Amino acid sequence: MLEAVIFDMDGVITDTVPIHFKAWKKLFEKYGYYFDFRVYKEKVDGKPRLDGLSSVATDRRREELVKMAEEKQKYFLEFVELEPPEVFKDTLELILKLKEENIKVLVASSSKNTRFILERIGIIDLFDVVVTGYDFKKGKPDPEIFLIAAKKSGVNNKNCIVIEDSIEGVNAGINAGMKTIGIARHGNERELSHAHAVVKSLEEISIDFLEKLCSEEDEYGNK
Repeated sequence: MLEAVIFDMDGVITDTVPIHFKAWKKLFEKYGYYFDFRVYKEKVDGKPRLDGLSSVATDRRREELVKMAEEKQKYFLEFVELEPPEVFKDTLELILKLKEENIKVLVASSSKNTRFILERIGIIDLFDVVVTGYDFKKGKPDPEIFLIAAKKSGVNNKNCIVIEDSIEGVNAGINAGMKTIGIARHGNERELSHAHAVVKSLEEISIDFLEKLCSEEDEYGNK
């Protein structure tokens, strides 16, 4: 029985991916690292900031990485202040449908900016639970972030569906024993093909589709 849908924020709820990419690119190029959108999606997207940094800046000590992480955050906030991200229309419509059916709506994002962003764009009150980078220790693909979200909302993790746009986010959902939907807004269906379902837009998803997906047994042994 479907009890809750867990949304990642960056790239799923809000169009923050271009802002994050711009901030990361500014940082990495300043320090002499090659960085393009492919590298962003493969090595940085969906991970806690230090994990993403260390996967690109492999030759840096932890103290240097911490300093670089603070610098990236500064760039990101500057870009957000100049132009706040928009909410994806398809996501907002799905959230409203879920609320009409009394299905819980959760956010679980590695970003420590999650509350700031959701408050800035005026939609934080739509969510029953908000889990951010401050609330867990082990980053995706570890399932901790999604298990915390389920526990905080009082639902069984097997009755949750995760909607993600990153490889490691989908992996974390699978590792949590949850059904996963990969949203390929950037034509990246192949890299998300391990999800239980892959869509280009959340307009493709109905409540019936979600309930059916939640009840099906999968190749990972989840039902």
